[in-house]
Amino acid sequence: MINPKYLLVNLFVLLLLSTGLYAQQSGLDILTIGPDAKALGLNETVTAELLGTSNLYTNPANLALEKSSSLNATYTLWIGDLTHTHAAVNFRKGSRALAFGFLGSQVDDIQLRDQPGPSNGSFTVSSLSLSGGYANKIGPVALGATIQYLREEYYIYNASGYAANLGASVRLWDDRILVGTSLLNLGTMDKLRNESTTLPTTFRAGFDAELFTFTAPENEDLPITVNLKNDWVLPVQSARGTTQGDPANEVYTNIAAEFDIANTIFLRTGYKTGDTVRHWSAGAGISVGSIMANYAIVPFETGFGTAHSIGLRYRF
Repeated sequence: MINPKYLLVNLFVLLLLSTGLYAQQSGLDILTIGPDAKALGLNETVTAELLGTSNLYTNPANLALEKSSSLNATYTLWIGDLTHTHAAVNFRKGSRALAFGFLGSQVDDIQLRDQPGPSNGSFTVSSLSLSGGYANKIGPVALGATIQYLREEYYIYNASGYAANLGASVRLWDDRILVGTSLLNLGTMDKLRNESTTLPTTFRAGFDAELFTFTAPENEDLPITVNLKNDWVLPVQSARGTTQGDPANEVYTNIAAEFDIANTIFLRTGYKTGDTVRHWSAGAGISVGSIMANYAIVPFETGFGTAHSIGLRYRF
């Protein structure tokens, strides 16, 4: 006979992971969500984007293209009381970069009931990635790799595993165009109760192009640079563990624009196609000296609410 307590717990977790809290349908979906506020403001159009240390999770080759070492910290309030935290450091020296990062998600105080009335207690659903990455730049080309230790927990169950991210980037046309490609979350997980979670493995390719710079007639000391960004994403494995040819694995694209105002104020927006309930996002950033603050807002289209993210980057 099925224990109703286990049945309720499992039903809740299935609902939590399948009702649109995440962008695509897959396991350990924290790995499919932009790790920091800048990435979310661009709606994850980030394969050819310099995110500082957050490139550990998007394209590790870009770690070597940064102009300096940096420290990132981000807090994201997702929907359903789910929180994401991210912190990472990138040590840049010469043509090489060495980075370490943390990425975690958690939702607390999930009520456990096997009958109407007071709950039998509460539990937490969480996932964690601890990562280390290395990148090297040879001429205009950069290559990089990230190794992740992964862990997920819900109720009394937990599982761990590992994954690798591989990336390559190249600068073109006097550094006005950056082209990147990456293979993300290639690895495996141990069994979580009865079966292991399938990692959201994706192949991505994209570009970041500086289109033009203009100034307002009334203020020629305030140049505005317009950048266009585009990613093409091929899910290699879905939540069901299927491969190419399954409808869940169709190629989709992200497109974003960023307006750089005097290298001080940044306005961003992004659009995502494919099977998602969060097609649009927007964000802003401000840079003062060696510190940059970023904010992003991600509205969901099916009544789930709106996600907010705020982050800081310190260059040293």
